[in-house]
Amino acid sequence: MIKIKRIDTPKELTEQVKSQLTKKFIKDKKKSVWNKPYIRNGLLEMSNCKCCYCEELVGSGCNEMHVDHYHDKNTYPDEVVEWTNLLPSCSHCNKKKSTHDTYIEPIIDPTKIDPRNIFYMRNYRYYSINRDSNSLGKISIDVLCINDSEEKVQLRFIIGDKLCNEFYKLYNDATELGDEILTNTRKRNRLLGGCLNNLKLCTKKSRFGASMATVLQESEDYQALRNLLIEYNLWNDEMEQLHKESLEICLSKDIVKKDTN
Repeated sequence: MIKIKRIDTPKELTEQVKSQLTKKFIKDKKKSVWNKPYIRNGLLEMSNCKCCYCEELVGSGCNEMHVDHYHDKNTYPDEVVEWTNLLPSCSHCNKKKSTHDTYIEPIIDPTKIDPRNIFYMRNYRYYSINRDSNSLGKISIDVLCINDSEEKVQLRFIIGDKLCNEFYKLYNDATELGDEILTNTRKRNRLLGGCLNNLKLCTKKSRFGASMATVLQESEDYQALRNLLIEYNLWNDEMEQLHKESLEICLSKDIVKKDTN
């Protein structure tokens, strides 16, 4: 989960339109008045086409995007098309959240609260920094079932394990090359290209970005490879920018503590 910057209300969603759509929904709650292209597209743009909770890819060519009403639309119908009440979600998180009353028992809204202040990750699972059973983090994890082993944890593990293996191979290749890394253009380019491509999997735009950034920053092979490339003056600006982006969303316990204290 990462902090999301909410974009401006779609220009089509004027006060008059909001009033009309709200009245239509109150009259017949079976009407999906929020299911407008400008609302859906705005939410996808805002979240880089990801579920705001688990960071699964949603939208065209991916899993179906659900328009989540942070405050339940049936309980609070006046907010059914209130822009600040709408969030992009995958079917899993939206269905698990269901009609949960977030006024009575709030969960995290990533457009308002930085998840790094609430969670850390270990072994591909989310944990609440505040261990109290009624903390925002614990409630959010339980309501969203974000640690569902089959639906979420296993998927994060598959991608993260592949990332670990890639950096293991890249570091081994780099050490075997030694000083040849400076003279063998083909091998050097393959190594640098592999490093760059895998770094791109650990950013705000990537699937399970916070999880992958955590895997990256906790990888001893990655850290060793980075230091080696810096030593050879091969660590470039693009790599450093991606490295910094991963740090900004990383949920490693030690890094979260350091950055939020």
